[in-house]
Amino acid sequence: MNAETFEIPPEDVGIHVDAEGDWYYGNRLIFRKEILQTFYEHLGRGDDGGYFLEWQGKLHPIRVDDTPFVITRVDMVNDDAGTQRIRLTLKHLDEPEWLDPETVWVGRDNVLYCRVRDGAFPARFSRPAYYQIAQWIEPDEAGEGFSLRVGDRTYPVPMKGPA
Repeated sequence: MNAETFEIPPEDVGIHVDAEGDWYYGNRLIFRKEILQTFYEHLGRGDDGGYFLEWQGKLHPIRVDDTPFVITRVDMVNDDAGTQRIRLTLKHLDEPEWLDPETVWVGRDNVLYCRVRDGAFPARFSRPAYYQIAQWIEPDEAGEGFSLRVGDRTYPVPMKGPA
């Protein structure tokens, strides 16, 4: 089913993603995995930072409180080449992603974020995921900020606004 099936103006298809990454149609929670997977496959982001679903050649704006991507688990693992990397588990998605440590930042309200989907989207660390990754965050050498340690490398974790 697509947004065109409903008699809804194109500026409001009635889909909303709350700050916890849960999707709603109106006030009804969308929980079917195959529907959520389809939404993520057709998700896009405009130059203005707004989100939309691209369906049948049309863009359908959706309302997003923070970001549709929420990280629920963080694991330090060795990849196939034996290099230490951080694997991210994303809410509603079966396929994990590798963290690009250069994309981690602290946003508003001291919430930790990074970029996912080849840098196309911001993702917010849930509280449990934050506590998991925090074990690898340490004060930087100058004592003025923080860095993320992955293997024998450190990456600055800047404070910045929403992306």
